[in-house]
Amino acid sequence: MKRKILHIIIKSSYDGTTVYPVRLCEKMEEYDHTIISCFKGNAYEEILNKGIKCENLISSHDISYKYLLLKYWRLVTYLRKKSFDIIHYHNGGIGLVILSIWLRRKEKIIFHIHSGNVIGDASTLSIPLTHKLILKYLKNKTITIAVANHVLNKYKTSIGIKKNLKLIPNAVPFNFKKRNSLNNSIGYIGREEKLKGYYAFKRITDELSQYNKFVHFYEMGNFEKSQKNINHLYPSFNVEWFYKKIDLLIFLSTANEGLPLTILEALSFDVGVIGYPVDGVVEILGEHYPLLVGSEKEAVQMINKFYSNEFDREELSKVHSECSVKFNFDKMINQLKHIYE
Repeated sequence: MKRKILHIIIKSSYDGTTVYPVRLCEKMEEYDHTIISCFKGNAYEEILNKGIKCENLISSHDISYKYLLLKYWRLVTYLRKKSFDIIHYHNGGIGLVILSIWLRRKEKIIFHIHSGNVIGDASTLSIPLTHKLILKYLKNKTITIAVANHVLNKYKTSIGIKKNLKLIPNAVPFNFKKRNSLNNSIGYIGREEKLKGYYAFKRITDELSQYNKFVHFYEMGNFEKSQKNINHLYPSFNVEWFYKKIDLLIFLSTANEGLPLTILEALSFDVGVIGYPVDGVVEILGEHYPLLVGSEKEAVQMINKFYSNEFDREELSKVHSECSVKFNFDKMINQLKHIYE
């Protein structure tokens, strides 16, 4: 009989905290997976179409405090009716972890830290005192998984060392594919959010489109209104076709990133990454990655340089290949299986 795994996510939308468990469900077929989302998102139907069991505690797309108690109440009701072997909690509201611990029968609780600041709030640089106290309470009641070295170190510094604290770096299920030609296209994938660098991408495309007519622009995500010069692609878990269209990914995020899946995806398809040297980015690409920049102005200059004859794209491709091998998906899966068993 298959072991039953419950994955708890904040919202069934196209973001890293949802993409990650969806890929686990697809690749770890020997387990009986269920995804429960606190709020309904735009990826819900596609998750169901993949054959993954998924339920939303609240059907509204709105994440706000007016639904806080209702969300908790529905989780309590859900966990009282259902029984699992493992509850795998992915970032987004640590009150849910406490409830899972209090209500568990035989379940093993896994607390997966996907964000760079440990609590999953990209806008917060430091851990608030209340969250720190809760995390200290949870410290020895869960198996905690950090997605990157800098996340692990932040947890140890802020919360303390615990016996069941694991490091399992993020990975993506794509083998490296060397790029033999250019598409003269740059792109952005993610949310319409300042911290994630979306508006920086829009400003860059505005500037480039004024004088660089041969470069095309693509965005993939949920955006209220696309610019005329940007080709909009609807989000999907099948991202291969997006990365095959672009040569450069604009990732000018200033958020506390854990180990961004979008960068790992881009590297697998030999797509260059224009980014700031923040912790999660540097841990993947290294401090001397040639496309790291310090400002939007430098980003525009770097894009122009990338398409010039002076840029060594062959050497960049070697870096991408080495990085892609370093973050191995099968190794990540085997590490998780070890914890599940």
